[in-house]
Amino acid sequence: MPSTNLLQQFGLNRNPFTDRTAEKTFLDETSLYRHSDLQGFVPSETTYIFFGRRGCGKTTIRLMMQRTYDEYNKKMREEGQSKGHFCVDLCRPGHMTACLREFKTRTGARDDNWDAKFQENWDSADLVDCVLSYAATELVSAAAKQGCAAGGIIDKLKGDNKRSQQFLILAHLYARTDQSTLSYLRKALITPKYSPAEMTKAAGYSVAGVTGSLAVIQLPAIAGPLSEAGGKVWDVIADHVPGLRENPKIYGALTVALACVTTNRYLNYQRRRAISRATLLQSFVRVVQQSPAEIVGKLLNQLFDQDETVDTIRSINIGVSGHQKLDLLAELVVLLGYESLAVFGDCFDEVTLLDPVTFPGAIKVFAREVCRNDLLNFGRLHFFFPDSRLALDLSTDKTLKEARFDRHFVRDLTWSRHQLEELAERRYRAAQLANGLPGEDEVPQTSFSDLFKKVRGEDFSSYISKLSTPRELLIMMSEMFARMEAHPEGGLTAQDMEIAVTKALEQAV
Repeated sequence: MPSTNLLQQFGLNRNPFTDRTAEKTFLDETSLYRHSDLQGFVPSETTYIFFGRRGCGKTTIRLMMQRTYDEYNKKMREEGQSKGHFCVDLCRPGHMTACLREFKTRTGARDDNWDAKFQENWDSADLVDCVLSYAATELVSAAAKQGCAAGGIIDKLKGDNKRSQQFLILAHLYARTDQSTLSYLRKALITPKYSPAEMTKAAGYSVAGVTGSLAVIQLPAIAGPLSEAGGKVWDVIADHVPGLRENPKIYGALTVALACVTTNRYLNYQRRRAISRATLLQSFVRVVQQSPAEIVGKLLNQLFDQDETVDTIRSINIGVSGHQKLDLLAELVVLLGYESLAVFGDCFDEVTLLDPVTFPGAIKVFAREVCRNDLLNFGRLHFFFPDSRLALDLSTDKTLKEARFDRHFVRDLTWSRHQLEELAERRYRAAQLANGLPGEDEVPQTSFSDLFKKVRGEDFSSYISKLSTPRELLIMMSEMFARMEAHPEGGLTAQDMEIAVTKALEQAV
């Protein structure tokens, strides 16, 4: 009776075609297909933009790039040269969803008009605000963990007042953290106007001054003339204020009350002014839920003069355009020991409010705002979009002029049947190597082509040409393995392959 154990029959440690997403694969790099222009990838100032359907290998490329950055960063830290590159991962589950939900709330959009509202209000600065939110959250978390240790974030910021202000502004406007952490940062980074020693010295001088004054005015030579002058002043005031001589206590109480009311109104005015300034500054950030305006207002009063305008504070510490915001953030991370700033964005179609099925216009607007030359020129940007440039309306003359794709690495991921066949063979061979079979230079007992002995070459080429992505290929191969297990006495036929291809095309989306 023929064996149904295909793994033993072909010398495989596991079915190499079940890992359909790059995040969940356990196969080593020998199972991956690398395009020639991505082989030998190293961190650089280049901007990378990839377009392609779901399942065409975008996430595999992104993870390979991130792994290269991680290895470089680890090497730099071990050698003590730097912390490497500060990487912003917009792919982190939940981050973009939270940003877009807050944006939806701030713009007053609903599900039925989200596409239109998004197109009207979203721009590249909002995208960069998502980057700032991720960076601020990570830096605040690291600063809180490190405390005031030597060489830590807080220790480095204390030596640069401008960057310290910038960090505090970013923390309060963009970081997703709790108020106790923000309070700790304010205490650690804001230097009081007067030190405890200076306050103690001033209190001593004040007590000494009051004591000396009281002693002096008790002297007969001074007390007499002083009393006489005071009496004359009282007489003049009493002559001009009716009833003062009869009711001095009432007038005294009214004077104190008036002083209290005036002081209270002045303090309330200053408080409203601080809150108004904070509210205006917060209004420019639409992707993060804001801290109470009163807290931010007090922070601004501690960091800047009351006459400092919001536009000045914003341009110096946050930035106005997307490129300016990234430049200021890069300067901050360089001060903190990193070499530069790198951004990765992928899986945007998995964000609820960018789902191309539910909101077909939102993902196009999002991609258009990313693909602007002033933003792409920043460098070290790595974005992956879930469809072709044509499908995302990025092939118009206007978009091409704004994006200047010719200046950056832009790739539409498409696969030929030869590449897909090589990928399948690589996965098959990797599973054999993991099972301890002969090395790459030795000939294995069974090869990938042995699976298709009963399929004519032209039929094989014809059917595999119908596939366009690696995910479709993996679905097809999984179906073929299942058919082989169900019918071990025969072998794969052209009909089996046709059925497997049809199911792959039906399941892939």
